[in-house]
Order: sequence, then C-alpha cells, then structure tokens
Amino acid sequence: MTDNNIKHYTIESAYHSDGCPTKFKGKSGAGRFTSKAPSLAAKKAVSSLCQRKKIKGRCSLYVVMRETTQGSKHNEYVYLARRHLKENPSPFGHKYDVKVDKITHEELKKKTCKQSYKSTGRMKSPRSKLLTKRKFKSPTKK
Repeated sequence: MTDNNIKHYTIESAYHSDGCPTKFKGKSGAGRFTSKAPSLAAKKAVSSLCQRKKIKGRCSLYVVMRETTQGSKHNEYVYLARRHLKENPSPFGHKYDVKVDKITHEELKKKTCKQSYKSTGRMKSPRSKLLTKRKFKSPTKK
C-alpha cells in the first residue's frame, strides 16, 4: 500500500552561510530524499551534507530543494538550515537538531560570495585515498 502524501526531493544546490556555493550540489552527493513536506526533506539533506563534509557540531547551509515526484511541477524550495548539538541527546543516538527557515530566491541572491573556499579538484572519497596509498607504495630496499 502506498501513501499518496509521500513525495521525493533532491538537492538542486547548496551554499555556505556567506553565499558561496559548495561542491555538494547536483548529481554529486545529492541523493533522493523522501518525505511529506519539502522542509522535512531539507532537514534530511542538511544532515547528510554536514555528515559528508565531516562537520561536527554546528553547521549552517542554504539549500535549494527540487521536487522530483513523477507528475509534479518540479517546484524549487529554498531554506536556511542550521544544525546544532542537542543539549540532551536521545537514547537512540541522535546528537543533532536541525532547524529550517524558508526563504525566497531573492533573499538567497542577496548573499554575495566574497571569497570561495572550494578547493580545486574533484571530491575524493576516503576509499579512493586509501587505494592511492596502496597503489603508490614506496619500494622497500633489501
């Protein structure tokens, strides 16, 4: 039995709190987030982005979510999401609380990026770094 209220969302783009774009947008690291409301999907998206960026503690991002449900109008929703540590972690291991505020595209455009701190080069996973180390070991002399 399927629930008709469930919709699917993806990350259209993500920006730092000063308006600079992050590497984690579009197909690279986006994912598919299922929820009843776009704000709930934005919470899940920010949690996964902060986790992927290995940010512990506070994390603040602007996120543009796009609805990808079949038959939908593919609307875009813009949110300012802030993640912070809970005062009392839950017994299930949930350490963070995410608050999401809806903003407009115009408010997002007002944020101008003064200095981007994206590194050049592609995103590398920890696995690829491990394989590179194995591949290029220095030969041992006997």
